[in-house]
Amino acid sequence: MEPAHFEAALNGDVNKFPFCDIEREDLSEIFSKVSPSGNSLLHVASSSGHKEMTQLIARKFPLLITKQNSKGNTALHLAVRAHKLNTVRALVDLSKQNPNTSTSTDTLLTMKNDDGNTALHEALFALHASNKHVNILVDVACYLVLNDPDVTYLQNKASKSPLCMAIESGNKAIVEYILNALPDQGDGLLQRLQGKSPVHVAIEQGKLGMLRIIKEQKEELLLLGDEEGNTPLHFAACIGCSKGVRYLLEFKSNWAFERNNKGYYPLHLACENGHIKVSKLLFRKWPDPTELLCNKGQNILHVAVKSGKDNMVRYVLKRKGTDNLVNEMDRNGNTPFHLAALLGHSMAVFTLLCDRRSNVDVLNYQGLTAYDIFKANILTKDQEIDDVHDRNLKASGVEENSVEVDLKKSEKLKKFQMVRNTRPLTELNSVVTCDCLAALVVGAAFAGVLQIPYDSGNVITDDVGIAPAVSSDSSQRKKEYLLANFLCTNITTMNLAVIAAFSLFLALLLDANLASILVSVSFLLLELSLTYMGSAFLYAMQLRMTIIGDKLSVKDISVPETTLISISDYTTSNSNRSGVDQK
Repeated sequence: MEPAHFEAALNGDVNKFPFCDIEREDLSEIFSKVSPSGNSLLHVASSSGHKEMTQLIARKFPLLITKQNSKGNTALHLAVRAHKLNTVRALVDLSKQNPNTSTSTDTLLTMKNDDGNTALHEALFALHASNKHVNILVDVACYLVLNDPDVTYLQNKASKSPLCMAIESGNKAIVEYILNALPDQGDGLLQRLQGKSPVHVAIEQGKLGMLRIIKEQKEELLLLGDEEGNTPLHFAACIGCSKGVRYLLEFKSNWAFERNNKGYYPLHLACENGHIKVSKLLFRKWPDPTELLCNKGQNILHVAVKSGKDNMVRYVLKRKGTDNLVNEMDRNGNTPFHLAALLGHSMAVFTLLCDRRSNVDVLNYQGLTAYDIFKANILTKDQEIDDVHDRNLKASGVEENSVEVDLKKSEKLKKFQMVRNTRPLTELNSVVTCDCLAALVVGAAFAGVLQIPYDSGNVITDDVGIAPAVSSDSSQRKKEYLLANFLCTNITTMNLAVIAAFSLFLALLLDANLASILVSVSFLLLELSLTYMGSAFLYAMQLRMTIIGDKLSVKDISVPETTLISISDYTTSNSNRSGVDQK
């Protein structure tokens, strides 16, 4: 494409060549050329909103209407992005007048670019991305829907239909227009709607107003489930949208007792994802959770343990009426405690162990306790590590002799007979180092309390022979303020260090996953204690310097006691001498 032709199309100048001579038959080669990004002259004119030039080119060369640039955009895509309603109308009208611009399966309005967006997608995307030209974009979107309602079903590569994008934009006018344009097809409606459910999008975005519009305009969308048998309430419970759950329960409360293809109730999904607030709402509909079992015979505690949601495990255990859930077996005979051990969720294991209702000796249908499963898991993991090591040796061409193989077997037997929860040496060293540091901090804080540099008489106890200072009221208040801050920061330092030390001692006794959490918490506590220790030191130094300053000021203005004694002795001796002389 010639730069002069590109500039003329950009400016909409129809009086310049080649537009002024467009009727010439030998100009088809010029109009077939494209810019470096694949745009034809029709693309350039459309993106600039030059309706007259767009009509001029499209009438003479109708095949350019459906021509796509390097990103798959047609001239209609670019006109929509530029918010040019008149240009959009011109292109759509001309495409209808020329049958060659469409095929039996694809029309101008349904053509997608490389992102899978139709022109309607682009209009709604622009509406969602910007607050400018809202009315024009709404008119553009409504015009496109009016000319081809089926385009509202199509999804892009993000699995979003135009209806979903309209809901995301939050524009009620375009949502209502699209919903009214959808034909009443009952169960076939959701099958034609490609990609995400618009109800799911409204719940995910937290747009309850859009749910109300859907209920008023096209209620069947709320009643339809997805391919996995999930109702909208299942989806809202899964993502933890409490407002959506509350609204949907008001709309249809029986959804709380409907199961999906896996047999999960909405309460199962809320517990599986750790949404306590949603669980509270669902518990109100059916307070006895022992009645709610999935296809595997698992209750809500099974599901919470399987997903490792310890916060949900603790919440379920604290609720009334959950006693039967603790040791209930699923179809394989596994209790929640069995599943926690099987999946290696140490926090859930710890929580269940702390519950008095847990029976750790229960056998599943394979005759295994939770501890047996835990031992088998440890052995399996060790075996996997050894297998990887063996494969690495074989890959490197190193062969093991029979002695090494026998030694390995004996070591594995020892591991099976006595399973120990080992942790890396570096982690153990970290625990010991932090323990020592915590002990030093506690000792320093304790010593600081015993050597407070201030007493009720304003005397520094280690400065013997210096008279008490006479402090002014302002100086006295300053010393009391510094003393209070010193005591507060010093006591805080000691408490933080004691808690850190206790946590580190506890880390040596617990599972490695729990220990890593406790070590991290202890590090934080020690950092805080050291910060407070520095503050206590500063307050102590300020207090001591204030007291010393007061005492030095007293020494400068007072007469020492030894001087007074010397003057008294001198006066007495002189009086005695004068008496003798008189005699």
